[in-house]
Amino acid sequence: MKKLIFLTNYKNIIPQRNNEIEGLNLNLISEVLEANNFNVQEITINAFISFLKEKESIEGVYFYYTSSQYPIYKSFILDILIQIILRGGILVPELRHFMAHENKNFQELEKVRLGIRSPYGIPVGTYEEGLEILNKISYPTVLKKYTGFRSRNVKLANNREEGKKILSKMLEKNFQLNIDSLYYLYRRLKNKKHYPKKFGKIIIQEFIPDLTHDWKILVIGNHCIGGIRYVRKNDFRASGSKLYGTNEEPPKIVLDFALKCKNQLNCPVTSLDISEDNGNLNLLEYQTMHFSILGADSGLYFELVNDIWEKREMKHEIEHYIGIAIKEHIGTLEAISE
Repeated sequence: MKKLIFLTNYKNIIPQRNNEIEGLNLNLISEVLEANNFNVQEITINAFISFLKEKESIEGVYFYYTSSQYPIYKSFILDILIQIILRGGILVPELRHFMAHENKNFQELEKVRLGIRSPYGIPVGTYEEGLEILNKISYPTVLKKYTGFRSRNVKLANNREEGKKILSKMLEKNFQLNIDSLYYLYRRLKNKKHYPKKFGKIIIQEFIPDLTHDWKILVIGNHCIGGIRYVRKNDFRASGSKLYGTNEEPPKIVLDFALKCKNQLNCPVTSLDISEDNGNLNLLEYQTMHFSILGADSGLYFELVNDIWEKREMKHEIEHYIGIAIKEHIGTLEAISE
């Protein structure tokens, strides 16, 4: 019998069904897994730390785990996840997906590694590096901070001067003024030429002109759910616009692309932002955990049958389908390892 542990946060939940404080219904996911020969347990991170101190074996145990939108708590979770891997546990999804959560910088690198079609983007870590890129590229261009949602921290620069101002605002000073940092401030001032003006994580990305919409698609196993989002007037961003289409269904090329991206990412579930421009599709951003599943409220999903996407009515809560996706994903992992 396979064993899976739900590793929950300080509130004993795995967000987010809707937001940071609303978790997935783990009981519904457990029902699916237990019906498929899984021994399922649920434990908070803090309780799990005590479990680790007792040095009980977790070799071969699967972990479906939480993340967080708060960087310091996410860093705390990361420490635990690395220990799980070092002790032979298996993360679902893999650690790289945790790294990609709320981290557009990592996402850009992953999309290149996996060969996923995407607007050309260059991760930047310092002001000087960003300035060098801004001096070489054509305009307009998009600058994105590594974190944020609903198009927050996504800006358009029409020329180099605008790019410099946005770059400076998005990056952080390379010190914080507090007692602990005074020594580092002294060193910085003493050796000013050896330090960058500012640090940070942003992406300078190719601008796709004249976009009128994008597609928000949730892929759960082999099921696709979602719809169209329109760009706001006098804007270039659809994310965060709240201008959702009510009658437009995703065309086959979008659903095919979404399923292909999910398979390339190799995860049970994912949320995708897909741009469409005269038949050209690009993956703008993705999340494979800790994303809202409100898009499933329509009660409909699309399933690929003999190369045809059939629209079907949901007969269960969304967690039921997440449970199936986790089960199938683990089955694939075990088949590969044999």
